[in-house]
Amino acid sequence: REEEEEELVKENARRRAALETTMAKFTDDAVPSMTVREVLNVINNQEENAKRTVLFLDCREKEERAVSIIPGASSAEEFEDDFEKQQDDGKETIVVCYCTIGYRSQKKVQELSKRLARSRPDVKAYNLSGSIVAWTHETDAPKLLDPKTGKETNRVHTYGKTWALQSVEYESVVYKRPVFEAVKGFFFKKKKK
Repeated sequence: REEEEEELVKENARRRAALETTMAKFTDDAVPSMTVREVLNVINNQEENAKRTVLFLDCREKEERAVSIIPGASSAEEFEDDFEKQQDDGKETIVVCYCTIGYRSQKKVQELSKRLARSRPDVKAYNLSGSIVAWTHETDAPKLLDPKTGKETNRVHTYGKTWALQSVEYESVVYKRPVFEAVKGFFFKKKKK
């Protein structure tokens, strides 16, 4: 039993190191980011809560979000609808964008930051460093939720085997798209009128 625990600890350390290596390949230091720990510190600090609102924006596809989400997260569509209605309440709003490991959410932060700088300077967008995969490694983070039931889950969509670097406490889920779906746009271009 003790050897088993030791192996799990080693495997988690290996996955964290692989996550760091993978993230280093695409991370743009010019894009504002926060670690899971930094986000949790803001959420858990009562003084900060009085001055800030934290919103989670899940930048993943619908099928990925159907497996699990960070508690309280909105899809891009929900975020846009809700955000248009939201009024400046005097609090700084922090929008924490996430995907599987941070590439897509980093792109969303770049887009949001440009738009917000002009229209809502009270709102700041940040990329969640390591995204949902890093979230699974943070022992103090709330468990992921199954959006259909609202209950905690140990399942996380990891997009592909390369990114299946979640904590050993979580199960990686990957939906395979039919090959035709993945390549049809490549071979069957829309004709220009």
